[in-house]
Parts: sequence; structure tokens; C-alpha cells
Amino acid sequence: MPEEDKKLAYLKREEVKTMQKDVAGLREGEAKQEREKISQIKTAEETQKEQLREREAQKAVQERKLAEEAAIKREEEMKRMREERKQQGTILEKEGMAKQEERTEGFKEIMKETQAREEEARKSFLERVAAKAESLPVNTQDEIMPPPPIAAPQPQKEIPKSFFKKTSFFQKLGVRIVLIILVLTVIAGLTSFWYWYSKVRTKPAPAPAENIKTELIVPAALITSENSQTIEFSNAAELNIALAELLKTAGTPGQSTRLVLENTTENKIWGIKEFFEALPIKAPDGLIAKLNHDFTLLVSSQEEGQRIALVAKIKEEGIAPILDSWEKTMESDLAGLFDLLGKTAPALSPSFKNGSYLNVPFRFQTFSLQDLGIVYTIDNEYFILTTSWQGLQKILDKLKGEPVSLLPFSPNQGAEFVLKSLSLKEKIGQVLLVGLGDKTTALALDKLLENVQPGSVLLLEGNIKDETQLKELTQGLQKASLSYTGLPLLIATDQEGGAIARVTFAQEKTAQNDIADADQAFRIGLKRGEELLALGINLNLGPMLDSAESGDFLFSRSFQKGLAAAAELAKSLIFGQKESGIFTALKHFPGYDGIIFDPEKKLAILPKTPDTSYFLRAAAAAPELIMTANAVYADLDKNLPFTFSPAAIDFLKNKLGENYLIVSDDLCQESLLDQFSLEEIVKLPIKAGVDILTCSDPVKARAAAAILYTAVTNKEISEERINSSVLKIIQLKESLVE
Repeated sequence: MPEEDKKLAYLKREEVKTMQKDVAGLREGEAKQEREKISQIKTAEETQKEQLREREAQKAVQERKLAEEAAIKREEEMKRMREERKQQGTILEKEGMAKQEERTEGFKEIMKETQAREEEARKSFLERVAAKAESLPVNTQDEIMPPPPIAAPQPQKEIPKSFFKKTSFFQKLGVRIVLIILVLTVIAGLTSFWYWYSKVRTKPAPAPAENIKTELIVPAALITSENSQTIEFSNAAELNIALAELLKTAGTPGQSTRLVLENTTENKIWGIKEFFEALPIKAPDGLIAKLNHDFTLLVSSQEEGQRIALVAKIKEEGIAPILDSWEKTMESDLAGLFDLLGKTAPALSPSFKNGSYLNVPFRFQTFSLQDLGIVYTIDNEYFILTTSWQGLQKILDKLKGEPVSLLPFSPNQGAEFVLKSLSLKEKIGQVLLVGLGDKTTALALDKLLENVQPGSVLLLEGNIKDETQLKELTQGLQKASLSYTGLPLLIATDQEGGAIARVTFAQEKTAQNDIADADQAFRIGLKRGEELLALGINLNLGPMLDSAESGDFLFSRSFQKGLAAAAELAKSLIFGQKESGIFTALKHFPGYDGIIFDPEKKLAILPKTPDTSYFLRAAAAAPELIMTANAVYADLDKNLPFTFSPAAIDFLKNKLGENYLIVSDDLCQESLLDQFSLEEIVKLPIKAGVDILTCSDPVKARAAAAILYTAVTNKEISEERINSSVLKIIQLKESLVE
């Protein structure tokens, strides 16, 4: 700041101080003079008031002194501060001086206003005093009040700016070291975090995306089924588990369930390619490409257990050679499928065989006697693969639009329902197995069926000429039976093999004594049954299990292997016949053992019943019927042949059980007709508990029907007894529908 400006500012401040002192002294002197002028005219009261005003005036003077002292102190403080801020620069000093001058000017204005008020108060006071002296009324409201204290202006605090001292070299070095340590610490922390984040920590699984399922379109079924079920799974392992659990459950025999395979992960319905890969099934090259993606998967319920079948449409030709080549490895390639079905042993035959149903040829390979194996065919535009013969049969029935049989009732109706719908004549006919006679004309045959309405017929050599004639005969018999009774026939013959083979043109006629082992026995039974079934014959009266030694009349027809071996061969042969789909009658219980003559010509009387344990072992194959022997066993009944004796029939049931239909050997034998009347021959077996009476002579069969009808009508034989046998026969025939 220039020296002249500083002096000018100083003079201004000194001038203010001098003015304050002069004003104060002037007011004091004037006040003193005024007090002396009016002291003579004051009353006591006025004197008291005056003293009060003097004290207040003195107080005001004192306050002004304090204010002046404060102003002086403040001035000194400001002077000190200005000295300290000399180094702050011209701009800050000018701003500070300007602010100080503003405050000084403000103080001057306040002083001027105060002086003006005091001057007015003094004049008013003098006027009142003069008026008092002249005895004029005094305006008390204009009393002279002591001047208000002059408020010293409050100084604004200014925060002095601090100045840092210049840092030393060591201080700078220390700061830098600290900063470096901090930076290194941060870097180390970031490095550790990166290593933990990328290497050590367990990465959280991504939150599953919201599964917005689109509505899936289930392909139309290629064939109908009784039930349908959707299997939901997320991967192949879950599908295998679900299928395994499903196959463990027992279904209703004869019914099938369609399975729809829904993969929830992919949100789609699996086709044949995914199904083969999941099990897994090793399909030959080119097979899947020739089939449509959509297919129908079925689980069929059978008495033997659950079975699997699949049907797919063929979209390209050339599938037959692929399947033919696949047969070499099909068993191993389908292991994943058969593991679900409990396959534990290799196929009974290493090669595939031919079969036919509804004029559709098929190929099959059997794994077990419980209708388990590989069965496949190509039917027009369809490829069919099943694990059982019954499964293929049902599928072909549905594809062809034909029933399994011509039965007018379904298995669901129950045998009891059918039984109630039959007349007594029809019931009696069901318990008869009737021969047709060698020279029976078509007209006579029709009359026989119309009059007797038998439930079963017996075909002998005289009834069979060739394949075409036999098929026409069996078809005609079935149509006639359905026309008269509404029930199918059991069409039976004796196809033991060897000398006893009623169908002479059949390929399979191996004699029982030529069968070497159980495997051969099964194959023979299977082949024999298939041939008979194709000809329309559904019941084979064999195998024959009678034990015979060399010289016995039946020795040439027996197995000739000993009791235990014969039982095993018979069991396997029965298994084969059941696999083919025909019924079996195991004969002749308890056995024509030790008889050297023809028991049909002469009644055999044996002192003791033969060992029947081998019949029990063979019966493990569950033949549908047991044929009884027409011989007398004295230890059971001295007077009656086994077929006529209630004690003997009870013996059979105790040994083998009551689940079999009991059918008699031919009742029209000379050995019986010579000893008993026809009425006894007909009535006694029924009373004893025999279910089906065999009568090879059609004439005597008509008479037998009439005898039974009369016996029931006369209450000699109860209708309930007839009903019990007919019910079992209908239950057997129901399986033809299934």
C-alpha cells in the first residue's frame, strides 16, 4: 500500500476518535449547564426523577466508554492482523481495507444519527424547562431520555490463513516411503483377490433359467392301447430307472399301456433314435434312418410278466436285408432292453426261426419258457419289434382290425357272466370232448354240432387228409360252434410223435423216446405246437408220461429215460407247446404202468398206484389239462376205474392241485363198455369230479349228452356240479381272447 494512503487512513481513524471525544465532552458540558439552570425550579419529585435520569445518563456514558475501549482494542487487533498479513499481497490488503472502510463509514453514520437524536432530545428538554419556568404545561411524554448506548460494531472474525513451513528432505522421503508401502499393499491385496476369485473359490452354479415349457404335441399312436402313461425324465439314466420301476409293477393281464417319453431338459418327446441310444440298443447302420422319428412304445401285461413292444412306420425301402443281417448280433445288441425285463440266460436257440400269424410272417428267437424272446416282423408300412409272441399277436390283431378270436364276449366280462348266459343243454355240451367219426359227412357233422353242441372235438386219423382240408375243417367247426353256442371249440388231437401222430404230414413227428435232452424237447414242443396251431388245432393230448418197461404195451410210446429224466423232458416239451400258443393235456395219470396188454381192449386192474412224483415234476410246466387213466388201482378203489372213482379223483387233486381241468381218456373203449353201462360210463366220472368226458364215437356222444341232461333234470346230478366244470372250461377259453 502507498505511504500516503496509509497516512490518510490513519488520519481518518484519528479523526473519528477525536470526534467521539468532542461529542462526548460537549454533551457532558451542555448537560451540566442545563442541570444548573433548572436546579432552582425542580420539585422534590422532579429532583428524584432527575437523579434517576442522571444515573441512566452516567450508565450510558459508561457503556459508551466500554464501547470506545472495545473499539480501541479492536483497532489494535486489526492493526496487529494487518501487520501479519503484510505478506499476503496487495489484493488481500486492499480487500481488507475496503471492508474496514465500509465498517468505518457505517460507524460514522451511526454516530451522526446518535448526535441528531441527542440534539433533538436536548432541544426538547430545554423547551420543557422553559415552559416550566413560565408555568406552561409540560409534555411529559417528551422527557429527556438518556441517549441509548452506542453499540460497538461487532467485528467479523476472519480466519487467518495458515502457511505451511517448507518440508525437509527427510519428510519428503518418509512420505514417499509411506505412499509406496500403501500402493504395494493395495497391489498385493488385489493380486490375492484375483487369485482367490479365479483359482480358489468355488464358482456358484448359474441360476437356472426359468423353465418356460412350451406345450408339447404328442404324436398320434400307431396302434390303440387300453392305457397311456407319460414318463418324464431329465436324462437317459432317469429314463432307465423309470422303465425298470414300471416293469416291476404288475399290470392287468391282456392289457397294454402306451408310454410317451418326455425329456424335461430338452422339453421334447423322444423318438426311436433317442430311445435306442438311452437303453442303449445298438441298431445296425441304416435302420434308424429308414424309420420315422415318431414311434409307439408299449408295455404289455401277461401272466408271465411285463413285456415291451415298439411299432414304427417305415419311410424308406430296404429294411428287410438290414434286419436279416442284424439277427447275428441282435441278442447282444438288445441287451439293454432285455436287462430291464430280467433276462439272465442266453437264448434257447442260437438262430432265429420262422413263424406266421394272420398271414403275416415273422422271425423269433426264444430266451426263456416264460414267453420271453425277440419277435419282429415287417407288416406293410410298419416295423414291429416285441419281446414276446403274445405281444406281436395283439399288435397284429389291432393293425389288421381283427379280434384275436371270434368270441362274442371279452375277458373283462368274466366267466361267471358267460356261464349264466348258457342253457343247460349248452352247459352239458361244454363238458364233452366228442369224436367226429371216420366217415362223418358234412351234413352229419353239422347235425352233431347242432344237437350235442360240444365244447371240444377230437380229431383222429380218419378226419385228417391234408393241410388244406384240415384248415377248412377246423375253420368250419369253429364257425359252427360260434353259431350254435357263441363259444369257441377246443379242437384236440393226439400228436405224441412217432407211431401216435394224427397229423401225418406234419414236419415235427419226433417220437418221445428219440428226444435226447430238455433243450431238444422244448424245440420239439415249440415246433409241434406252431404246426398244430397253424392248422387250427389248439389242444394237444400229449406228452404221455406213463412209466413203462420193455415189454409193456406203452413202452414204445414212452420216453424210456427213467422217471426223473422223463419228467424233465415232459416239462420242457410242455413249455415249448405253451410257447407256441396251444394247450396241453398231460397223460395218463397216474400211469398205465406194468401193463402188457392193450388197456383199451381189456380193463387193467393194478394192485398199487404207481409213483406219481414225476407227474408232479412235469406239472411244474403248468399244463392246462390232466388226462386220467381208465384202469383200476386197488389201493385207491377196488371196484371202479380211476376215472370213475371219487377217491381216485381226490387223490389226483391232492397230488397235483385243483387248478387243472381233468379230462378222461376215451370212455368209448371196449374195456369199459364190457364192464359198465353207458349211463354209468357217463354219470360216474362227472360225479367223481372229472370236468371233460372224452367220447370218440359221435353216436355214443349224442347219447351221453342226453343221459347227462336227464340226470341233471332229475336231480341225480346237480346243476352246480356241471357249472363248476363249465366255469373252468370257459376260463380256459378266455385265454384264447387274450
